[in-house]
Amino acid sequence: MNHLPAATLLGQNVRRLCEMQGMSLDALAERLGWPGEKIADLVASSLDIALDQVDELSAALGVPPHELFDEVTMAENQTRQLRYG
Repeated sequence: MNHLPAATLLGQNVRRLCEMQGMSLDALAERLGWPGEKIADLVASSLDIALDQVDELSAALGVPPHELFDEVTMAENQTRQLRYG
């Protein structure tokens, strides 16, 4: 099994979690007090962030930090969307 780089997983999961919660990336940026460009770079996997920022992201999204780096298959994503709305 090929594993995706951490930056790619983080970007994909931030986008997925926002979509699942009906939150725009701009709303996430505002919640964090980060510029919108920083979130855009994050989801494009072109932003290096500190561990403290991972904690901020997980708190803003209401998930444990490890969930930001989970490899989620399409089937798991659909199940999570059904479960959480």
